[in-house]
Amino acid sequence: MTARKEGKTWTADFYENGRSGRRVRKYGFPTKSAAIRYEQDFFAVKGETGRPLDDRLTDLVKVWYDLHGCTLKDGKQRLARCEALAQRLGDPLAFEFDSLAWARYRQRRLTEVKPETVNHEQRYLSAIFSELIRLGSWHKANPLANVRQIKTDQVELTFLTLDQVAQLLEECKASTNNHTYPVALLCLATGARWDEAESIARGAVHGGKVHYHRTKNRQSRSVPIPAELEQLMFKVGMPGTGRLFMSCRAAFRCAYERCGFQTPGQLTHILRHTFASHYMMGGGDILTLQRILGHSSITMTMRYAHLSPEHLESAMRFSPLTQSGYQLTPARPLVSSDHVNA
Repeated sequence: MTARKEGKTWTADFYENGRSGRRVRKYGFPTKSAAIRYEQDFFAVKGETGRPLDDRLTDLVKVWYDLHGCTLKDGKQRLARCEALAQRLGDPLAFEFDSLAWARYRQRRLTEVKPETVNHEQRYLSAIFSELIRLGSWHKANPLANVRQIKTDQVELTFLTLDQVAQLLEECKASTNNHTYPVALLCLATGARWDEAESIARGAVHGGKVHYHRTKNRQSRSVPIPAELEQLMFKVGMPGTGRLFMSCRAAFRCAYERCGFQTPGQLTHILRHTFASHYMMGGGDILTLQRILGHSSITMTMRYAHLSPEHLESAMRFSPLTQSGYQLTPARPLVSSDHVNA
C-alpha cells in the first residue's frame, strides 16, 4: 500500500495483482488517509464484484464483447448499441449501477422511444451481466434480474394479399436492377430473409432446393423451390461460383413504393411475413413452418398460428352453446321506451 504526497495532494499508487498486475494511480486526494481508503475500497469492490473499483458500465460492455460478444453474428452491432446505452445511462461506475438507476432511466427514455425499444435495451444489458456472471467476470447479482419488462400489446403482423403480391412482383420485374425480381421471388417461395436470399451462392442451389447457410441463428436449412424459379435464378444470376445476385435492396424499395402499399415500418421483411401468413392460411402446420423459417424457438413461429383455418376451431365445437343444441332464433324487435313506460 502506497500513498505519497505530490504537491498539496496525495496519490494512491498500487498494483492490482502484485507487481505483475495493472498499476493503479489515483491523484488528488486531500489527505493521506483518503488515498489509503481509496485503495482499501478498490480491493473491497473487486472482491465483491470481480471488477476494479473504477470500472464503468462501458468497461463491462467491452469486457463482455471481448469474452463473448465477439463470437456472436451481430456482436459488433450489439456492442455499438450497448455502448450507446451505457452513455445514455451516464456511464455510471459498474458497482453502483442498480435497478433503481435503470428504472429512472426507463422513465426518461419512454418520452423518446416506444416501450418495445426500452424492453430491447433492458434485455441487451441484462444479458451482458448474466454472461459475465457465467464467465466469472462479475461476482455480484445481475442488477436487472428482477426488473419486470414493460407490458406491451402484441403487434399485429402485416402481410400482403395475393393481389398485392402479384402487383409487387410486376413492379420488381420492371426494375432496372434485374436481380430484384428473382430475389423477391425467392423470399416469397421460401420465406427467406432478404439478406439470405440476396447473398445466396450458386453452389447453394441444387437438387430443387435452396440451402441456406450462415443464417441469423447460425442454423442451416434447406427449402424446396419450383424448377422454374431455379432455372430463372441461374439464367439471371451472375456467373461463377460466388453469389448469384448483386445488392438490390434499394431497387426493391423503389418497386415497393411504386405499389403505394401502406405498411409502416415494413419493407423487405414483409415478404417473409407474407410467406408465413399464407402458408398457415393455406393449411400448413406450425412445426413445419418453424423449420422452413429457421426459427430456433417455436414461440416466434406461434405468431402465425392464429391464421390457420383450424386454429381454436374446437372453441366452436365444444362451447356450451353448441353442446346444448340450443336453436338460435331471431331476437325480438327492440321495444321503444314509450311502450315500456306504458
